[in-house]
Amino acid sequence: MASGELQVPAQPLPLQFLIRPLFIHLLPFPRRAPTAPLLLAREPADWSRDVATLRAAIDAVREPPPGTAVPVHPAFGTISARDWGVLGYKHINHHFRQFGI
Repeated sequence: MASGELQVPAQPLPLQFLIRPLFIHLLPFPRRAPTAPLLLAREPADWSRDVATLRAAIDAVREPPPGTAVPVHPAFGTISARDWGVLGYKHINHHFRQFGI
């Protein structure tokens, strides 16, 4: 989603303008948060290949080319590239902790 390659249908949160800064910058990533069906991934197959795929995805959003439009978040609406970075870090860290990595 953060790279703009995957379009997820919008499901705006109520009182988005209040919730967005709290969720992105202050609150921990929620446990058992629902996942959009479009985002459900396959089972892990090959550790090395999966790590390489994750690194490539991180690189793709870490430094987007100048003038690249920032994708709209399906729940938070228009957010900055920095907000996308914070969300990406929190999401990846959540899964690393979940699986003891």
